Amino acid sequence: MRGSNPIRGIVLAVLICVIAGAGVYALVDWPASPEELDFDQTGPRLAALSALAAVFVASLLFGQPKVKDILRATLFWGGLAAILVVGYTFRHDLVQGGYRVLGALAPGLAVSQPDGTILIVRDASGHFMLDGRANGARIPFLLDTGASAVVLTLEDARRAGFKDADLSFRVPVSTANGRTLVAPVRIEDLKVGDAHFPNVRAFVAREGSLETSLFGMTALDRLQSWRIEGDRLILSP
Repeated sequence: MRGSNPIRGIVLAVLICVIAGAGVYALVDWPASPEELDFDQTGPRLAALSALAAVFVASLLFGQPKVKDILRATLFWGGLAAILVVGYTFRHDLVQGGYRVLGALAPGLAVSQPDGTILIVRDASGHFMLDGRANGARIPFLLDTGASAVVLTLEDARRAGFKDADLSFRVPVSTANGRTLVAPVRIEDLKVGDAHFPNVRAFVAREGSLETSLFGMTALDRLQSWRIEGDRLILSP
């Protein structure tokens, strides 16, 4: 047994060298220049190689395993390697799926990003709902780039502190349901996530003429930029 230790050490050293060399080859495919490195193509192979290397190194370090132990370890590590490879290969689809789940579970949730932008995920109906606040009142807005201004439903306007007696429905506008009159107002403080919009020009719709308040251009124009990327709405205050 003592004589086998040096042999095992030599075999282990050789195996580690072979694995390291194979890992370098799998990672870079011996590129002619650093610009030819391709981590996206070689990533899954490297993950699988690392998992197999762990199995062989562990078998040498912990002695001669039984056949059933070898099979158990192979199934475990092989399954783990398969999960890593599949997850790496479909990582973009998994991220998009996560966004869809977030949009279904928390529609309108404004998530602040490290770069200062605000992320909002499309909801299950395919729309972008914004969980906003108008004069401190929580109001769900529907993103409507076709609306020239922010438009509040009468119920939301009341919650934001506007009284019926102060609303004058005198401004004619065209909607999908035809022509109607709206009342002009000024929202002292409109907020979505970490973005604040003071003194926003808006309108109040007549009762029953609008199902959801609209987040229109008088608010969007206050942003540095905004864009839609797939299921994500990204606001830059």
